[in-house]
Amino acid sequence: MEKPETQQPFLYYIKLSVLVLIIAFYLYLPGVQNFVTSGIFYLHHRDFDGLRLFILSYGIWAPVTSVALMTLQSIVPLVPGLIITLTNAWIFGWKFGALYSWAGALLGATLDFGVARWYGRPVVEHFLNIKYLKYLDWMDTFFKRHGVLTIFITRLTPVVPFKVISYGAGLTAISLPQFSIATAVGQTPAIVLYSILGQNLTHNVFSLITVTSLLIIAGAVAFYYRKTIERYLLSNKGGK
Repeated sequence: MEKPETQQPFLYYIKLSVLVLIIAFYLYLPGVQNFVTSGIFYLHHRDFDGLRLFILSYGIWAPVTSVALMTLQSIVPLVPGLIITLTNAWIFGWKFGALYSWAGALLGATLDFGVARWYGRPVVEHFLNIKYLKYLDWMDTFFKRHGVLTIFITRLTPVVPFKVISYGAGLTAISLPQFSIATAVGQTPAIVLYSILGQNLTHNVFSLITVTSLLIIAGAVAFYYRKTIERYLLSNKGGK
């Protein structure tokens, strides 16, 4: 078995190689570069029509494109995933739209979690806009107090930015399976409700505020009964 001292340099070179490979893909593959720059442009400018045409331009690969876009936005500061959720429902209907958004959001969250777990807090702070750093400090304290339940509750309430939760979890001792399950379950209500709005093209502020308010209430109720939920989960685990 290798000693930790010999493992550290090897792991460092692996991490560096992954970064170099990603940069090379972006710089030397025009298709990848165009996908990233165009996708971010439409998302950043909240251009629903442009985003819809961009996704549909990939033909039979449109579902894969929407999932890839949702995954991509997770690591880009100030680019909201809600835009993709609404657009997916507009294109594919709320059921398939919700499925693609759900899959992309889960992949993106896992990517953020992996970045934080592998590269640490200094790299995470470079990915986050400076105004989000205060959320990261708050999440550190919240994770220490409530553990994996924090992920489930914060996924219900679209107040704390999605990517901050993922990065914050990656900096804790929470395992990837725990993180993935809590994210997969916790994000479902929001994605389904916003997808129903997207299918009906109700991108108006009142509808979004109504749904967001309902999700905040659900999160508050879950937080209020967090001890009961924790006891239930622990009792089920113990009964297996």
